[in-house]
Amino acid sequence: MLARQPVALRGLARRLLRWSRQNGAAAVWLEGAALIAVWPEDDAGRRAVEGLAALAGQPAQVARIMGPDPRAAWQAPPLDRIHPRLALTPAWSGLPAGPEVLVIDPLTAFGAGDHPSTRLNLLLLARLLDQEPPPAGSWAADVGAGTGVLALAMSLLAGLKVAAIDPDPAAARATTRNRGLNPLAGGRVAFVRATHAVLAGRLPLIAANLPGPLLLAVAPHLARCLASGARLVVSGFRQEFAPEVDRALGDLGLERRDQAAQAGWIGQLWADPGRERPPV
Repeated sequence: MLARQPVALRGLARRLLRWSRQNGAAAVWLEGAALIAVWPEDDAGRRAVEGLAALAGQPAQVARIMGPDPRAAWQAPPLDRIHPRLALTPAWSGLPAGPEVLVIDPLTAFGAGDHPSTRLNLLLLARLLDQEPPPAGSWAADVGAGTGVLALAMSLLAGLKVAAIDPDPAAARATTRNRGLNPLAGGRVAFVRATHAVLAGRLPLIAANLPGPLLLAVAPHLARCLASGARLVVSGFRQEFAPEVDRALGDLGLERRDQAAQAGWIGQLWADPGRERPPV
């Protein structure tokens, strides 16, 4: 059975995430302002759902999932292929990292690769880097890095050096962990505990998986940090918010070149058309 537990505070969400894992959840993740957890439909699972609601201080929405035992499915070593050149696997799977595989441990940060917003950004990055990669060794940025998965993907797919930028200490812990789990890519990823404002200069590629209103707030600075002809890959907003993103990034002089959708979420690839810009 699946429990959707509304959570108002981010710190509480992390505590509930850890509690769910410690109490037998077959799968658990954060989605917006809610925690989603899956337990087998037995006495232990029902007690866990009740305990989750008690800790959160409000009832959870519970739905039944038909199919194989979710615990067995979650414990099987999965390889989630995003693109022919990129697949993800969780750290507990026991599968090794490799030239086309990233091993991700989310700890308490966002962006393990299972949320549509992360998957869409990864897909668009993989498409881009398969066809038009910047020169190997160029610097790129992952703004709102979370677990560092976008930064690691850019490093793995194109040999880029990537600044993984996030003000959250949970992101620092998760990105450090994932750099170590992915030796082929991790050495080129540098975590910076800061906001987007730390970016300066001109970059050929920036990825940002951010909620829509936050993306609109930081977009002018990100656009100023794009080199002539550079690319900006954005995600983190629902389909109904896409027109606002289109207007805002279009007004900044960018051109949309690619888009993908999944489960009501949108990812977009934008390009600087090559016009001269004032210094950052």
